[in-house]
Formats: sequence, C-alpha cells, structure tokens
Amino acid sequence: MHPAPMHARQMPGASSGNPTETEVIADKRGYADRWHFSVRHVDNLLAQGLPHLKIGARRVRIVIAEADAWMRERFGTQRHGPSKRQPRDPREEGTA
Repeated sequence: MHPAPMHARQMPGASSGNPTETEVIADKRGYADRWHFSVRHVDNLLAQGLPHLKIGARRVRIVIAEADAWMRERFGTQRHGPSKRQPRDPREEGTA
C-alpha cells in the first residue's frame, strides 16, 4: 500500500544541513495549491528555473522559502488599488 500523498511537510534541515532548522517543503500539487496555480503551471515554472529538489527520476520537492523568494525576484508583486486604507477625516464623522 502506498502512503498518503505529500503536498506540504516540514523537514528538519532539508537543505541547510542544520538539524535545528525546520523547512517546509511541498510537492508540485502542494506548491500549486499554495499559489492557486495548476500543476502544469508549476511544471512550466520548474522549466524556467524554479528551485527544487529532484529525487529519483520522477519525484520533485520544492522548498517553499526558496521557491517563494525566486517567485518574488522573478515576478515581483503588483498591488492594484490603494496600498493602505485612507485615514478617515474626523470632520466627516457626524455628516452621514
């Protein structure tokens, strides 16, 4: 019987070699769920250079912190609309 699929787990010191650090890793589906992407899109990101660990011929594991940093560096973030709520004008309090 096969174990349950791994979508995201914590592994002690996965890439740093430091057993006191805990890194969160995910498989392709787990990383796709995190960003609301399809698994196919994650495959495309891997082909573009998304950092990952290749285990054997078919298994891929993604260290979330490394991959998120790559996503921010590569694509950045864009906010649409105001970045903060506008402060209320105290003069408008009683005029509703």
